[in-house]
Amino acid sequence: MPIIENWRAAHSHPLNSFYVTLQRRAKKVSRLSNTVQRIKRLESISAKLSAKDSMKLSQMQDIAGCRAIMPTLGTVGRLVELYRISRTVHRFNGVKDYILEPKDTGYRGIHLKYSVGGDNPDNPYYGLKVELQIRTQLQHQWATAVEAAETFTGQALKSNMGQQAWLRFFALMSSIFALREGQPTVPGTPSNQEDLFNEIVELDRANHIEATFSGYQAILPKVERRRNSKYFVVRLDPVARRVSVRGFSGSESTEANRLYTALENEIPTDSPTRIVLVSASSISALRRAYPNYFLDTTTFLQEVVKIIRPDRQGALF
Repeated sequence: MPIIENWRAAHSHPLNSFYVTLQRRAKKVSRLSNTVQRIKRLESISAKLSAKDSMKLSQMQDIAGCRAIMPTLGTVGRLVELYRISRTVHRFNGVKDYILEPKDTGYRGIHLKYSVGGDNPDNPYYGLKVELQIRTQLQHQWATAVEAAETFTGQALKSNMGQQAWLRFFALMSSIFALREGQPTVPGTPSNQEDLFNEIVELDRANHIEATFSGYQAILPKVERRRNSKYFVVRLDPVARRVSVRGFSGSESTEANRLYTALENEIPTDSPTRIVLVSASSISALRRAYPNYFLDTTTFLQEVVKIIRPDRQGALF
C-alpha cells in the first residue's frame, strides 16, 4: 500500500495541470460546464491489481483523472473537437467513445487518454498517465446513481459484478437516457422506449428498486448526524419505507460486524428488507468523487419515478 500511495501521489502535479486546461476549455465551450479532478481511490487501485495478475501500476490509465460534465451532447462534441485540434506536449494515447459504443454496464461517456511528457524523458513526470472523461449531465446523473448504489450495496456494479436485478436496472436506465440523446442503446437491452419502460416496471415490482434507492439516498443525512461514528449498520425496509441507522466508533468494528451478521441472519431469504454495513470513509469518498451527490441522485430518482409511478412524484424516506 505505501508503494501504491507513493505512485498515486506522483500524479497530483500533472493532474492539476491537465485540470486547469480542461476547466478553461470546457468554460470556453459552455459556461454551464462543471469540471472536477480526482485521484483513484486506494481500494480501487488495489482491487484492480488483485483482479488481474498481469496488471501493473504503470499500465493503469485512470489513476489520475479529470472530468468535464457538459450540458448537452453537442457541447461534449465541441469540447472533444477542441482537444483534437489543440497542440500538446503530452502523448495522446487514443480515445474511447462509450457514447457511440456503450459499455454492457450502461456506462456512457468519452475518454481521452494521455501520457505525460510526450517524447521528453527529461520531464520529471514522464510516462505518467492521465485520463480525461467528458460526459453529458444526463450521463453523469446515471454514473452518480451507480456510485451511490455501489457504496451502499457493496457490489462492483461498474465492473459488471453484483445482483442481476441491479445490473439490469442500470443498463435499462442508461438506454432510456441514450434514446433521449438520440444515441445507441446499451448492448442487450431493448431499442424502444416502451419495452424499456415495461421491463423496468417489472424489475421494480419484483425487487423494490426505486424504494430501495430512495432509502439509500435518505441514509446520508441520518449518518452525517452521527459525527463520532466510523461504521454504520443500516436497516432498510423499502416496502414500509423505513430506515434506521446505528453508529459505531472506530474501536467498535467487531461489534458493528457482529450486529450486521445477526440482523442479516434474522431476515428471511425472500424478504425485501436490506441490511447494510457502511463506513464513514466510503461515504466521504462518494462525496469527494461526486460533490453534487444529492442533486444528481434526486434527479435520477425522479426519472425512475416517472417510469414506474407516472401518476405520482414519489416520496423519499
